[in-house]
Amino acid sequence: MNGDTHDLLEAYRAGADPRETVAGSLARLRDVHEALNTTIAFLDDRALAAAEESARRWASGTPRVLEGVPFAVKDVIDVAGVPTTGGSWVCDDAPAARSAEVVRRLEAAGAIAVSKDTTTEFAVGGPNPPRFGTTRNPWDPQRWAGGSSMGTAAAVAARAVPFGLGTDVGGSVRLPSAWCGLTGLKPTSGAIPRTGVIPLSWTAETVGPLCRSARDVELLFGLLRGPDGVDPRATALPPFIPATGDDLRGVRVAVVGGYLTEMCDGAVRSGIDEMAGVLADAGAEIVDADIPSASEVLAIGYRIVWVEAASVHRVNAARWSEYDPVLVSRISQGIATPAVDYLLAQQFRVRLQRELDEVFAHADLVLVPTCPSTAPRLPEATVVVDGEEFPLYAAQSRSTMLGNLTGAPGLAVPTGFAPDGLPVSAQLMAPPHQEATALRAARVFQERTAHHLAVPSGAELSDVSSGVRGTTPD
Repeated sequence: MNGDTHDLLEAYRAGADPRETVAGSLARLRDVHEALNTTIAFLDDRALAAAEESARRWASGTPRVLEGVPFAVKDVIDVAGVPTTGGSWVCDDAPAARSAEVVRRLEAAGAIAVSKDTTTEFAVGGPNPPRFGTTRNPWDPQRWAGGSSMGTAAAVAARAVPFGLGTDVGGSVRLPSAWCGLTGLKPTSGAIPRTGVIPLSWTAETVGPLCRSARDVELLFGLLRGPDGVDPRATALPPFIPATGDDLRGVRVAVVGGYLTEMCDGAVRSGIDEMAGVLADAGAEIVDADIPSASEVLAIGYRIVWVEAASVHRVNAARWSEYDPVLVSRISQGIATPAVDYLLAQQFRVRLQRELDEVFAHADLVLVPTCPSTAPRLPEATVVVDGEEFPLYAAQSRSTMLGNLTGAPGLAVPTGFAPDGLPVSAQLMAPPHQEATALRAARVFQERTAHHLAVPSGAELSDVSSGVRGTTPD
């Protein structure tokens, strides 16, 4: 399954059988799981029954928009009849009564959920969650796939499924997308409903797709966005109209330097330069910009997230001994944060939003690194920047947290490879509800480059070290 969703749908129109595709996807998932530890549940019965319906619809000439396309689901998102564990021993294994709204919308469009995927515990723990273990990167199994949507990212990158659903609080869609060579979207806050998703942070949390191409993200975003009458942040939106055209004349792209490109590997910076050059060749105007408060974003963003995570998880305080120690440390920081500091952090968001508004007054898009390094090394999850080793959390969300605090959308786009052979990525940010502009720029970039088409070596998936796998699903 080396093509994206569009390629698969074209194959169906040419006569391919969804039943064979879904069965093949499930078989590939098992192989990928054995190598990388991606999956907590294979949804065979559910998926194969849906594939029968898809085959009937294609045969009768009545396919829906995503008819027969398999997809993966991060294990903080409900799928009816399947447990949602959040990667934690604390959750029971009772099946979800109904699917999350995002899953429901995709299945109503004909897509077929085939797996529940690994996550860091409750999407906020460390890279080595106690219940299911870490997930390895398909480009190099000695590297991490990235958190927190790690299993979904690895499954998509390893070509087991064309796309998957993740969540993003500080970069949890965009970071694993970057480290696995994918195109991943954190949408505008409230654009996609979170109903049926284990909560973490009402300020920062979003749901978004992890895909191989911008054209797939564009298709999925149009289906996923819009209110559901339950999530209070998901309010009425104007219709989504994908931007057309094969050039970028009239589009202004601001390249932000300073803090956001400090402690940033040379290969990542080269990817930014390449993207800026390609966009300029396509007609975009490249301008410089500054975000004065950028250096404060990471610490303040985590402060808000830890406080809100603590408020969610205090109900389980008697069972914290069963939690990932990293998660307990973060919750503890949230509980110890004075209310005045939390309120000052929320006030900072307003200042940051105004600074970003100033940039967008003179530009349609902002171009920054998605993350400053290639994928972290296991087991310690350290990152290397220009040959120097750093702790993961000193660097990973420097740029991604901008969108979580301001609500602005961000799109991770692969821009090439570092000397270590691993993907690097750039992030295109847009004003709220202007995802179409970022997707247009990414689509034009991908039409003129081939970074998003690269496939991890199959040999790497069989390079399984002793003891790296987590619990094998039934």
